[in-house]
Amino acid sequence: MGLYPYQEKVKALLHVGRSVVLQAPTGSGKTRAALAPFIEAFFDLPPMAFPRQCLYTVPMRVLATQFEHEYRHLAESYERRFGRRLDVRIQTGERPEDPELMGDLVFATLDQVLSSAFGVPYSLPAGKANVNVGAVLSSYLVFDEFHLFPPQAMQATLQLLRLLNCFVPFVLMTATFSETMLYEIASLLDAEPVLVSAGEVAQIETRQGERPRKTRCFSRREKTLEAGDVLETHDRRSLAVCNTVDRALELYRALVDQGCRPVPVDHSALTPLYERLRYASSPDEHRCLLDEAVKVLRTEIADAPADTNWVMLLHSRFERPHRQVKEAFLRTECGPQDEEKGQCWFVPRLLVVATQVVEVGLDITSQALHTELAPAANVIQRAGRCARYPGEQGQVYVYPVPTRNDGRPNYAPYSSKEEASICELTEQALRERNGQVLDFAGEQAVVNEAHQEADRAVLQAMREDEGRLWELISDGLIRGEVPVRRELIRQVDSRTLIVYDAPDGVTEESPFCYEGFSLWHGTLRGAVENLLEQAEGFGLPWALRYPIVQRDEEDSRAPTAYHWLDVESTDDISSSLLFAIHPALVSYDPAQGFRLGGPSDGAYCSPQAPRRRNDREQYSYDLESYIQHVQDMQRAFEHHFRDRLTWIATRLGMGGLLEKTVRLVLALHDVGKLQVEWQEWAVKYQKRVSGEKPHFLVAHTTSRTKEHREIARQIYPKRPHHAGEGAFAAARILWEALEGNNHRPLYQAAVTAIARHHSPSLQEAAPYRLHPRAAETVADALAAVGDDTWWTWAQWLMTENNAPNLEKRLLQPPPPWDGWLLYFIIVRILRLCDGLSQEEE
Repeated sequence: MGLYPYQEKVKALLHVGRSVVLQAPTGSGKTRAALAPFIEAFFDLPPMAFPRQCLYTVPMRVLATQFEHEYRHLAESYERRFGRRLDVRIQTGERPEDPELMGDLVFATLDQVLSSAFGVPYSLPAGKANVNVGAVLSSYLVFDEFHLFPPQAMQATLQLLRLLNCFVPFVLMTATFSETMLYEIASLLDAEPVLVSAGEVAQIETRQGERPRKTRCFSRREKTLEAGDVLETHDRRSLAVCNTVDRALELYRALVDQGCRPVPVDHSALTPLYERLRYASSPDEHRCLLDEAVKVLRTEIADAPADTNWVMLLHSRFERPHRQVKEAFLRTECGPQDEEKGQCWFVPRLLVVATQVVEVGLDITSQALHTELAPAANVIQRAGRCARYPGEQGQVYVYPVPTRNDGRPNYAPYSSKEEASICELTEQALRERNGQVLDFAGEQAVVNEAHQEADRAVLQAMREDEGRLWELISDGLIRGEVPVRRELIRQVDSRTLIVYDAPDGVTEESPFCYEGFSLWHGTLRGAVENLLEQAEGFGLPWALRYPIVQRDEEDSRAPTAYHWLDVESTDDISSSLLFAIHPALVSYDPAQGFRLGGPSDGAYCSPQAPRRRNDREQYSYDLESYIQHVQDMQRAFEHHFRDRLTWIATRLGMGGLLEKTVRLVLALHDVGKLQVEWQEWAVKYQKRVSGEKPHFLVAHTTSRTKEHREIARQIYPKRPHHAGEGAFAAARILWEALEGNNHRPLYQAAVTAIARHHSPSLQEAAPYRLHPRAAETVADALAAVGDDTWWTWAQWLMTENNAPNLEKRLLQPPPPWDGWLLYFIIVRILRLCDGLSQEEE
C-alpha cells in the first residue's frame, strides 16, 4: 500500500533536510510516516543523502518490543527484495540486546537513548561512557509518544535537539499534543509542524471510503468503577483501565467473584513454555514460543460454554514471560480481524482489566472501555483501544477516582499539583461533551483544554531554566556525572523489589542478578508498617532489607560484596533503589501477579535474570602486532562505520576530512604501547604464557583465561599507562596532517579521542620514551590506513618527553561545542573498532 499524503509530506521534508513535529491520530500510521524516509534512503539513496542509522525512541518498553517485532519481520522481506540486510535491534532495560547502539534501526526506551546522548549511559559501564554519544549525533532520531515523556525528559530532549538540529534530522510525534505544544515546539526547534487534516483522517479511518468510519461515544459516570458497571455493558470485548495496580486487582477479583472465569494463564502446560521464554536466545524462537502459548490458552478455553465471560488481568507486576504471553494473547484475541487472512477472535466473550500499561504499544480494540479519570492525553490514549479499527462503534465510560482520607480525589499516580489540575480540567471538558461522539478533532479539543496551560508552563520552565539545563548536559557529556540522569531523564520515584531470602552478614552474591518488580515509592512506604507487623506476627527475623555495597579499596579487582541492612521505618525507603522482601510476605501467580502481604506459603522467589549475549566479562586477546591491529581496525571501520560517517561528514561540510581524521586516529591510537617499558613488559609476559618472544612491536598479548590475567598481575614492573602518552606522542603528527592552524577543533578532537579511548575523563600523560623502532612502526601503520604519502608524517612522532603537557592539547569545556561533537563521533568509531577488531577475522 502506498503512503498517505501526510506520510509523503513527512518524507519529502526530511529528505530535503527539514525536521518534523508530527501530530496524527492513533492507528493512522505515525510509525510508518517516521520510518519510510529512513528505509527508502537506506536502500535507494547514496550514503551522503540521509543517515544510515535510526534511533527510534519510545517511552515504554512494550512499544519498543512491538515495533522491533514488526520491523524485524519486515526487514526479512527487504533483504529478499533488495539483497541487503537492515539490522533491526532493540535496547531496553528488559532486553539490553544492543548496549552500544550498533544496529541500523534500533528501537529503544527514552532512558536508554537520552542517557547515551548525555554521556551517562545505563547500558554501559562508566569507563565506556563516551561510546554512545556519537551514535545519537550521527543518526536519524525519532521520538514517539512524546507526551508520555516525563517533564524533565521533555525539556532535556528539546534542549538536545536545539543543539543538534542544524545537522541531525528528527521527527518528534504523538497523537495527543496540545496545539500549543505542537506549534511552540516546532518554532523552538526550527522544525516543520505537520497536522493530519480532518479530511485525511476520515480517509484513513475508512480506508479510502471502503469501510464505515469508526465512532466512539464518551460518557461520564457519577460513581467509582465497579464490576457491575463492566458486566452491565459487556458484549464480546470490554476493557477496564484503573490508575493503580491495587484497584485493578480489586476489580479483577470482583469480576471473578461475580462469575467471570480467569483466562488459564497458570495452566501447567504453560510452565515449560514460560521457562523457555525466559531464556529464548533469538527473536524467532521467542515468537514461536508465544504462538505456542496462545494455542495452549485457546485449547483450554475451547471446551467452555460459549456464554462464559473470560477475564484477564494485566499490569506492571508480572514476571516478563507471563506478561509477554498475556500481551500476545490480547493481540490475538483483541486485535484486528481479517477472515481472509485467518485472523479471527476465538474467545467468544473476553474482559480485560488493566492499568496504564495498555495505553501504548498494544494493537487491541474493545467495544466498551471503562476508565478511571486521568489526564486527558492518557484518557485519549486509552480510548484508542476502543473502536480502534474502521467500521467499529465503541462506548467510552469515564469514572471518578476514589477519594482519599481527607475527602479529596485520589488521582495517584498523577499526584503532583500540575497533574491534579490537568485531571480536573479533563473532567470539566468531558462533562461538557457527555454523551457525544468525538472524532479526532473532538478528542484534540479535550486535550487542548486540559493540557495547553500545563504544556505552556513546561516550555516556559525550560526557557527559564535553560542555563541550568545546559550545565547539566555539560556535566554529563564532559564530566560523566551520573546524578544528572535524575534531572535530565526522570526522577527515580520507583523502587525495585526482589523476593529473596537476603542473608545475614556479607555476601558476594549480587542482588542485581535477580528479576524484580517495580513499585512506586509511595506504595512501598505505605506498606512498610504493615509488613513489619506481619513479620513480627509470623516470627520472621526481618521483613525488608536493602544492600550496602562493600569494595576493597586496596584491590579494585576484588569481587564486590553486599551487606544487607534491615528496613526499620519508612525513612529507610530513601536509602536504596533496591530492596529484598521476605518470601513469606508476598504472593505471586501468573493470573494476578505480585502482591504484597496476605497469605503466602513463602515458596515464591524472584527468578535470576538471564545473561545476555553482550554480558562479556572481558575481551579475549591473541598475540598481535601493532600493524596487524591497525589493519583489523581498518577493516572494522570499512564494514561498520564508513557509510555512517559519510553522511555526517557531508552534513557538516567536511568532505573527506573527517574520514581522514578517523583513519589517522585508528593508526595512532595505541602509539603509547610503543613505549620501551610497555614492550619489555609484553615480552616478559608473552614468554611466561606461551614461551615465545615476539619479533615485532606488540599491540596485544595473549589473554584468554583467568590464569593469563593472573600472570599479567605478577609481571613487574607493571605496564605503563599508554592512552595519554600516545595522544601526546602523536599530537604533532595530527597537527601537521590536519593542518591544525586551520582546523584546531578537529585536531583537538582527534587528540582527545586517542587520550580517552580507555577512560572518558583522562587529562594527563606521564613521562615516556618510545622504542627505537616506534617511528618505522608508525610509518607502516599510517601507510596501512592512508595513501602512499601518509608514512612521511611519522617524522613528527615525539619519541620521548619527561614532562608532557597533554591538557593544553585536549578539548576544553564548552562552549563552543563544535570540537566536542566531532570528538564524540571520532571516539565512538575508535573504541568500537578497537573492540570489533578482536571479534572479527
